Amino acid sequence: MDMTRQEVAVIKAAIKSKNKSKLIQPVLFAILIGALLAMLFGSLSGDEFAYLAIPLVFFTIMLPQLGSSPKYSELVEILEKRLPQNATMDDALSHELNKR
Repeated sequence: MDMTRQEVAVIKAAIKSKNKSKLIQPVLFAILIGALLAMLFGSLSGDEFAYLAIPLVFFTIMLPQLGSSPKYSELVEILEKRLPQNATMDDALSHELNKR
């Protein structure tokens, strides 16, 4: 499968972003668990925990969208270009059935 340099760059950026997320998400989870334990043992109030937990959860969800990671649509466009343009078996069968 031959790819242009731009397509290769987009794919490498997606891989780099995925690897970065794999490192950051466990750290954020550990911070959330630490805050939960601190709240349970009384060194952090429920309000303080909420003020910490809501941005942590939001950041964890938004992490793949932030930064220089390529957009999902760019990756789908690359895959669409690479799909074979041959008819599928379903297309061939429906064509044969429509002939009769």
